Amino acid sequence: MTLRLALISLAISVASIAHAASLKGLLPHRAVYDISLDKSSDRSGITGIKGRMVYEFAGSACEGFATRYRLFTRVSTPRKGFTSDQRTTSFESADGKNLSFVNRSYLNGQLEQDVKGHAERGSGAIQVEISIPQEEAIELDDALFMSEHYAGIIEAAKAGETIHQALLFDGSGDGDEVLETTAIIGKERDNLVEVTGEAEGLGKAFDGQSAWPVTLSYFKKDDVLGNGEKTPVYAVSFYVHESGVSRRLIMQYEEYSLRGDLKQIEMLKAEPCN
Repeated sequence: MTLRLALISLAISVASIAHAASLKGLLPHRAVYDISLDKSSDRSGITGIKGRMVYEFAGSACEGFATRYRLFTRVSTPRKGFTSDQRTTSFESADGKNLSFVNRSYLNGQLEQDVKGHAERGSGAIQVEISIPQEEAIELDDALFMSEHYAGIIEAAKAGETIHQALLFDGSGDGDEVLETTAIIGKERDNLVEVTGEAEGLGKAFDGQSAWPVTLSYFKKDDVLGNGEKTPVYAVSFYVHESGVSRRLIMQYEEYSLRGDLKQIEMLKAEPCN
């Protein structure tokens, strides 16, 4: 169950070329979410999911941002359940040109995937160097890295835009793929304090803050069906605050969807800019 995190047009290519979005508005934080099964089809074979997701975003807009992410779930099926443990760490430079990443996933406690790599944006392309599981050099189309992509969505929301499109390289999976993304942005919500499912009293941390409802879809690049339409490999709906904190997650896969309810939020100290 890989978490990854569109209307295809020239705007996607244009958006991915420039270092357009400022990272200054993103605030370091550590968020903890309770994960549960939102809905599932009979074909999925899933009867229940419980787990926890921890997301830590640290650093500064001057030096760059480090992200640590872990999603642990217990999955129930009619016959036998299993556990899934996904862990990702990454560092993105402040200029949006370098991304280091490590992805590990475990099934029932056993290592299933281990990927380590580094990506660098150059003139119209991304050069990816994979060191684990084996050394490999890959050239991909130019795209935004994670923090700049996310900041771009927030800037679009603040500007009153309803659609934000971009190419994204986040190093997920095998670290060898650029994804096409489309974010559909809803109307601004003033002073979004209470959100169903969150820990009691947690909303006070967001008193006076606005938020926007966003549905973000991820598509395989150039993967077009016969009728010209594209089907997302994954989509997530959430409220996003200007600080970058996300709330009320609905993570949508083909056969099931997960819900993420914010239970803890800690704003971390931002590293000073020299």
